Order: sequence, then C-alpha cells, then structure tokens
Amino acid sequence: MSVSIISARRGEGKTTFLRAYATRAAAEGRLVGGIASPAVFEGDRRIGYDLVDLGHNRRCQLARVVTAENSAPTVGRYHFDDTAVATGNAAILAAVRDGLDVIAVDEVGPLEFRGQGWAPALETALGELNADQELVIVVRVSLADELSARFPSPLWATARRISPPWPSSELT
Repeated sequence: MSVSIISARRGEGKTTFLRAYATRAAAEGRLVGGIASPAVFEGDRRIGYDLVDLGHNRRCQLARVVTAENSAPTVGRYHFDDTAVATGNAAILAAVRDGLDVIAVDEVGPLEFRGQGWAPALETALGELNADQELVIVVRVSLADELSARFPSPLWATARRISPPWPSSELT
C-alpha cells in the first residue's frame, strides 16, 4: 500500500497529469478507479468542474460558478452538486473495496478540510487500502503539508510527492 501526492498551484496541470498517470497505469494492466475533477471552460473562462469516475469512464457536472439559479457557493465561487459528490465518494470507496490497483482522489481542497466533499471516502480509503493498492491524491501545494494533520494515517510517512515540472518518467 502506498500514497502518492500530486501537488501544484491552481492551473498548473494537476488533473491533466493525474489523468495521464491513470492512463499509463491502465496501459500497464493495472486496474484504475476513483475520480478526476477536470475544469470546464466557456471560452477562456473557467465555469466549473466535472466529475469523472475513472473506473467506469462516466462524467457528470460537479460544480459550477454560482448564479442566481443555483444557490450560495459551497467553496469560493462554486456551487457543488450533492448527487455528484455522493457519486464521487461511492466511486472512491468502490475502487478501494474492489481491490483496484490505483485509486485517484482529485482534488482534496478546502471542502475536504471541512469534512465535506471527498473527506468521508478519503478517511475510509486511508484505513482500508490493501498492500497492493496505490492511493493517488491531488492537492494544491498550499494544502499538501496539512493532509497528514487533517487525515491522520501512518501512510503519510512514506508518501511519494509528485510536482511540476511533471516527471515524464511517470508517464513513459
């Protein structure tokens, strides 16, 4: 069992790197599950995030910029869809409990540090990983050092950190 932490600042390609990492792992015959949260744009403007269930290649709307129609923001200027959050937690837990080789959690941020978002699944995953599983966590560099305090686990002591410039050795 191992943990890898993908960390960078906003807009530096964390999710893009995670998806390439997951694609490479699958090409090597490893079973990949969990979630990715790619940004959604209208033109050059970020309008939100989608949720991608990596185990089933399903995509749904996760968060959008707050408008008059979709209530107050949950985090910053974004409103999160409760059904998508539940779907993401279920995808993470299923990947752990089904014994998949690589389990992705993208992204652990302010919502999770408040005990919401992916926090329930992440807490369970850290306690239930089997010896052959790798948990890959995406987090902003500003929060990376706080992971171990918010989500206590002995796995942090041996966690591998991946940050820009993105290592091509992880992808080739």
